[in-house]
Amino acid sequence: MPVRRKANKRRSGEVEAWAIYFQSGHDFFDELGSLGLTEESARPIAEETWRRIGADVITYLDRFYDGYHPPARPYWAEAEFGPADTRKRRPFTRASR
Repeated sequence: MPVRRKANKRRSGEVEAWAIYFQSGHDFFDELGSLGLTEESARPIAEETWRRIGADVITYLDRFYDGYHPPARPYWAEAEFGPADTRKRRPFTRASR
């Protein structure tokens, strides 16, 4: 039986906060404020963050629009920074040091 992947709870708030910004290029609902960011301060770190959590953001948005007409793709971040990193990340363990 395959192992069920557990969601990273620490990262889930970060994914939700960045989702609308990565979808549209604007923080319409001030969700980045929960991370201590403004739209202006988020722009310089947006590409690095997209590379790190972009695949999780796409998964979140797919679930968010489940049952509704989703917005057109590519999302703003996909057009601006390229496709999200879909490589499997090896989880950190003390044994891997």
